[in-house]
Amino acid sequence: MAFGGLALALALLVVSVNLLQVASSDGDHARCEGVVKGWAASVAGSEGKDGDKLSLRDLLFFLHIPRTGGRTYFHCFLKKLYTNAEECPRSYDKLRFDPSHPDCKLVVSHDDYSFMSKLPSERTSVVTILRNPVDRITGLTNNSYLSGAHEVRHCVRKHPDLGHFVLQVAKTLTHPRWTQRTKKQMNIWAG
Repeated sequence: MAFGGLALALALLVVSVNLLQVASSDGDHARCEGVVKGWAASVAGSEGKDGDKLSLRDLLFFLHIPRTGGRTYFHCFLKKLYTNAEECPRSYDKLRFDPSHPDCKLVVSHDDYSFMSKLPSERTSVVTILRNPVDRITGLTNNSYLSGAHEVRHCVRKHPDLGHFVLQVAKTLTHPRWTQRTKKQMNIWAG
């Protein structure tokens, strides 16, 4: 599947017009429509001067970095472009699907870029969203009422220096898959 930059923008704009039929509520529709129209307006006419075009391969790997807007991107864009049957089964500890299967067209993961080594590079495109790290920590702090993140509020009070705070968060909020070795490395860096 290949899209030109402008063609992709127009296709996503068409998707946004049709969101009313598939959105679960008017609030979801309005939010997604605004996101899609804003994005389409920002990329309209942004095709490279040499006619460069975005070429999307058969398999899309969406590397979702938490607190970067990925949930909105997934629901407003990807869920509208891919059917449930085209979304590969989610796996968080090991590859639990066959990426060469023709129905597997969308991989969504919080994993890291090393996950690409498990996918067929000749037919895989990667997309991710980046955000200013300070804004990510601020967002995490503002949403620290979420499950598992309540410690953030205490860290902010205890360590007002942002650099030390980030290291403390890395030390205390460990991922379930992290090994003892990883935790020891975190302790070295966080002091």
